[in-house]
Amino acid sequence: MPYPTALFLEEEIDAHLERWGTVEVDGLEVLFSPRERGKGTMPTASTYGYHFKKACKAAGLVDGQGEARFTPHSLRHFFASTALANGVSLLEVSRWLGHRSLNVTATTYGHIVPEAWDRCRDVIQSALRPTSPVSLAPAA
Repeated sequence: MPYPTALFLEEEIDAHLERWGTVEVDGLEVLFSPRERGKGTMPTASTYGYHFKKACKAAGLVDGQGEARFTPHSLRHFFASTALANGVSLLEVSRWLGHRSLNVTATTYGHIVPEAWDRCRDVIQSALRPTSPVSLAPAA
């Protein structure tokens, strides 16, 4: 299942596709060129990681030792953490990440939403509180 994507990022991807297009490999349209050597034609995760690190360095996204500050997996964590910290439900994030169960997502990211308890308490409080003060004193 694809991730929801920021509109500006979709525009960047569309511009990239317009300029560079896709490559057909084994009947699929892909964004990466087929590998010229090695096994198979599709790039492996390590090949993708290598080029990702190279792009981070070229963009100046490096740590104090000049190494790439990010990995492809760190983008996944950024997506999940940002979504959860801003109120997107754990269930939705879990589905987008493709986790086998909600428990996997809760175990990994549950610390990001500790205020959920307070939010829930406030929602229940608002739902149950009368809209106008009601006197519990017996009528005289």
